[in-house]
Amino acid sequence: MQVTFIIRSPGTGFSLETLFYGIAEQLSRGEQISPKLMVLPQISRGLKTIWQNIIFVKQANPEFVHITGDVHYAALITKAHKTVLTIPDCVLLSRTPQRSIRYAIFWLFWYYLPIRKAAIVTAISEKTRQELYQYIGKLADKVQVVPCHYDPAFTFNPKPFNAEKPTLLHIGTAPHKNLSRLVEAIEGLSCRLVIVGKLTNAEKENLGKRRIDYQQYADISQDQMIDLYGQCDIVTFVSLYEGFGMPILEGQVVGRPVVTSNLSPMTDVGGEGACYVDPTNIDDIRRGIRRVWQDETYRSELIRIGRSNAQRFSMERVTARYAALYESLQAG
Repeated sequence: MQVTFIIRSPGTGFSLETLFYGIAEQLSRGEQISPKLMVLPQISRGLKTIWQNIIFVKQANPEFVHITGDVHYAALITKAHKTVLTIPDCVLLSRTPQRSIRYAIFWLFWYYLPIRKAAIVTAISEKTRQELYQYIGKLADKVQVVPCHYDPAFTFNPKPFNAEKPTLLHIGTAPHKNLSRLVEAIEGLSCRLVIVGKLTNAEKENLGKRRIDYQQYADISQDQMIDLYGQCDIVTFVSLYEGFGMPILEGQVVGRPVVTSNLSPMTDVGGEGACYVDPTNIDDIRRGIRRVWQDETYRSELIRIGRSNAQRFSMERVTARYAALYESLQAG
């Protein structure tokens, strides 16, 4: 059985690609399912590029397909009874004014029609599934949760904790990543903040004004990212909104204590192996960081439980879930 993974064009992002490239590689090691990657030629930035992507898929005419996210509209031209569609989040709807034409287009062509047509629909977290109920109602009954897996390139890498001046690793600088509150929370603390993502001039000014010792990286490789996890003492991920929350798992696998938001899906992903804080409360963020920093017993327990928790999201387990779905399509 050959399954074609339809993947958005490079330049849109990389998290979905990392996930499904790994699944395809894992599937290729077996004998039952042969994966094929179909990378769309255009970023979905208007009707012209969307139409070009649709024509590209139609001409290829794949048999069994898995649309891996962000380009859900491709389901409109694939074989309905042989299509798996993955929904990573509902950010297109949550950030668009509901009474706008743009919202109507996203709702109809990215969510309602593709979900209605696809034989199998998955969401990467229970949070996403519940949001789909909010936006499309009972149609979300057909959605099942299959979580993300962490990249097996991330492995346990213990290091002595730097109690004098710990390094905090923060991934992402989009508004929902909540960097501004984190910066305010650590003001006056003797720590170093490592930020992965591009900074605006206003963010740089804020870091300088609050005298934060920081390093910033952007457009780095996976190997560089793994090195940053290995060099840090605490992973901070106090996001206001996520479809999943991969940095939580990556921190747990490497063996770092994680401070993250007390919101779903972060609580679902982190299990009992993370320190949870209110991401809207600066004092609570500070409290969580200080507790992980100063309480060695608590910190060690977070690392121990976190490593065990992360195994729920291994590539092998997640791939097996998808393989079972593909086989059900063939049987049906």
